[in-house]
Amino acid sequence: MASGHSGTSLQLNLVGIGEILRNNRLVVPQFQRSYCWKVDQEVRDYWTDLEQAIELGGNEEYFFGTIVLTQDGPDNRKKIIDGQQRLVTSSLLIAAISATLGELGHPQEGRIKADFLASQAWDAEDIEPHLKLNEEDHPRYHGIVAGNDLPLKAPKRSDSDIIKAYRYFSDQLAKLAARHGETAKKELASWLKYIQHRAQLAVVETPSEADAYVIFETLNNRGADLTTADLLKNHLFGASKVHLDSVRNNWHKTIGALSLSAADDKFTKFLRHYWSSRVGKVTERDLYDKMRKKVAQSQDALTFSEQLLTGARIYAALSDPNHEIWQEKCPGRRPALSTLVLFNLVPNKILLLAAVECFPPAEIEKLLKALISWSVRGMIMGTINRGRYEDTYSQIATDIRDKKITSFAEIRSRVSELIPSDTDFKAQFAFTTLGRTEANKIARYYLGSLERTHKNEDQPEFIPNDNPTEVNLEHVYPQNAANGDWAEFITVSGNQEDADSWIYRLGNMVLLQASVNSTLGNKPFKEKAEVLKTSKFALTREVGERADWTPEAIQSRQENLANLAVRTWPR
Repeated sequence: MASGHSGTSLQLNLVGIGEILRNNRLVVPQFQRSYCWKVDQEVRDYWTDLEQAIELGGNEEYFFGTIVLTQDGPDNRKKIIDGQQRLVTSSLLIAAISATLGELGHPQEGRIKADFLASQAWDAEDIEPHLKLNEEDHPRYHGIVAGNDLPLKAPKRSDSDIIKAYRYFSDQLAKLAARHGETAKKELASWLKYIQHRAQLAVVETPSEADAYVIFETLNNRGADLTTADLLKNHLFGASKVHLDSVRNNWHKTIGALSLSAADDKFTKFLRHYWSSRVGKVTERDLYDKMRKKVAQSQDALTFSEQLLTGARIYAALSDPNHEIWQEKCPGRRPALSTLVLFNLVPNKILLLAAVECFPPAEIEKLLKALISWSVRGMIMGTINRGRYEDTYSQIATDIRDKKITSFAEIRSRVSELIPSDTDFKAQFAFTTLGRTEANKIARYYLGSLERTHKNEDQPEFIPNDNPTEVNLEHVYPQNAANGDWAEFITVSGNQEDADSWIYRLGNMVLLQASVNSTLGNKPFKEKAEVLKTSKFALTREVGERADWTPEAIQSRQENLANLAVRTWPR
């Protein structure tokens, strides 16, 4: 049947999957993600659904959903805007049925391939698959559907999904053939007929690619089985109309700038962080709806795609102190960047997305330095990954973009109530315990910075040495302590679990040269002390000069470190 949408004529038909492959020449746009259905998930479910439908008699139709095609593809092929995974999977199953029938001696194997999978036009030299995939997937897909040729060399990750799906179908069909014995060829032929006529898709065809994206978005406006990036891309492409080529080009440059794929969860995180820096904090759940409402017209789509590309380049630079952007945005020394990369905190990213784009270099440098102290105070207090920081930083970011905030001093004023006081920070630092996952890099950073403050060195908050092959972290009371050597921890704490809680106290940790650290292991304190007192690190030597190492000694040392912390990370 035919239907109208926004003044555009489109075709909507319910068609058997086999008929779609038989009667159309299709192409997957080069920018679409590769085939990604997994054997133990979608491919298995596809097989199970089909098998159950056929076992019920094969007389009822089975609906596999809607696909969207556009009629303006290259070489008279129709572009697949939505439906690649189902069409490729179906063609792989047909190829496996054809091959299995050939092994059973069925005379029509070649005819099946020519009808459904690959054939030679009268004016062409080679056999061409009816379905053409992107550059990454097509070589192996072509080998399967044109001649069941599985390359011997190890496939790429995305290619292997195609090969795994084909082999899965081949194995299942071999089992099916074995169960049916002499009637196997007839059973396989019935499968092929079912796929051709009864396993159906609703096929939506539009004259142009931009129209297809509008339809695709309408069909998927609840986000089922699609990432936010998928939905946003199709909304942008649909809204772009005359600017489609530019918008699409910017979109793929954006993905390239981040060195990700649009299917990567990190890309959706970037979109959320970027949008929070433009309009205020937004959740992933609400992200697509809010972005869609802001981008309604063709010019909106073009402008947004340009802004997104700028944001992506800055976002990539936030994880790379050597990124080319910093030559322009922060031409001086940039040790603060390495420290912020180590922290990897979302509120910082949101704020810096706006500040790096809008501030002059001198203000950016001030902000980078201040963010280190604010971040450490927030991490020690356990507040920085809670909502208030992100809410505040997001609002500041939007004010920066709106020119309501134009300097670091104004940011400092806005965060005054958010940053912990010296008294609170010092009190919490004296009792800080680091979890196993953060106890290495973060603890080495804390201790290295405190060491520099102890020596009255400049810029103590910048990483002095983050190379674990040169500087290691040593737990004085060890992670696998022999109770006989450390009995005082059990005596004071009452049981082993309480005793172990002292292991990850910052006061129990020291820095050592890597070559020295490897020899200490779980030795008792007296033996460790002889090594510690010769360390090049002053704070480590102080531990080695103690007569013993007890919970009280750890607490006393950590209180001393807290005094240094207030100076190291000033408010």
